Amino acid sequence: MEDDEEAPPLAVEIDQPTEPYPQQQSNLSGHKDGDAPVGVTVITGYLGAGKSTLVNHIINSQHGKRIAVILNEFGEEIGVERAMINEGDGGALVEEWVELANGCICCTVKHSLVQALEQLVQRKERLDHILLETTGLANPAPLASVLWLDDQLESSVKLDSIITVVDAKNLRFQLSENQSSSSFPEAYLQIAFADVIILNKVDLVSPEGSADFLEELEKEIHSINSLASIIHSVRGQVDLSNILDCRAYDAMHATHLESLLVETRALSTRDLHDSGVRTLCICEPRQVDLEKVRLWLEEILWEKKHGMDVYRCKGVLSVHNSNKLHTLQAVKEIYEIVPTRDWKKQENQMNKIVFIGHNLNENVLTESFQACVM
Repeated sequence: MEDDEEAPPLAVEIDQPTEPYPQQQSNLSGHKDGDAPVGVTVITGYLGAGKSTLVNHIINSQHGKRIAVILNEFGEEIGVERAMINEGDGGALVEEWVELANGCICCTVKHSLVQALEQLVQRKERLDHILLETTGLANPAPLASVLWLDDQLESSVKLDSIITVVDAKNLRFQLSENQSSSSFPEAYLQIAFADVIILNKVDLVSPEGSADFLEELEKEIHSINSLASIIHSVRGQVDLSNILDCRAYDAMHATHLESLLVETRALSTRDLHDSGVRTLCICEPRQVDLEKVRLWLEEILWEKKHGMDVYRCKGVLSVHNSNKLHTLQAVKEIYEIVPTRDWKKQENQMNKIVFIGHNLNENVLTESFQACVM
């Protein structure tokens, strides 16, 4: 960070916390009325894939945006739920805040992510975006759940997208790791939950046959998550417009979900690695009862009926007695069904739901969904 000498780091005093989460009364809604929520992008990936390189690229670029970067250092042994509660010695929430010359902010959070976000959005200068780089957390789902629909945060920050950085040269080895064990590699989870996948270090792939190799690698990635977009990069150099303001969880900006209606490629995939992780798509042309859909979904997500473990779920619904196109999104046990816009005359009104998960059973999902049909 060459410009640090020109503008000394700004140390921000961290006040003593109030009552621990979830009992504490959050003041996150204290942002100015009319301000749009600040987008939060979660960046995950295997150790050495290039997460930090990507973050450094973002915070050192002259993009004119005020971006805050949170480096969270709580690991699996602490647990995400406990990590949301302030348990630091002396109540310190944030180890250090550094303001960079280009207006970006860096900080390290070891304990209360919620309160750190609270402090960020209450800063005098309006932030354009927040990046959360995960360290020590293989599974971004708990963070996504908190950021997406948490009551404390929804008025001033919003989950924008989950970005997974993968190492083009080593991904195949990481996917085949621990194949003989009962668990499956972390790389699967990180790909399964991603909205955008950055295929980094493509320059390190052997030039001989590199195009074919990268094409096969994309097929492997899409065999796990056929909805994620894939971006090639060298040393984390990516166009920021492709990774910021994706609005992947914004029900009112559901063009990515509506595109399912005209998607012609097969979204269901076969599992290439015997891990049981795949994408599966079911379709139903008849209208459905919304309450029955909720019950059906809760059985699958909450009770893990038939042994299926759903990581992500996206879809569009044609609901009985409604002229609105409804969108469906789920991350693990949390889901949301929202009426968006009117169906267009030329559109083929239908239900189309995409599941990404472990041990998915297409026949069971298709047949059980019939109970929701009018």
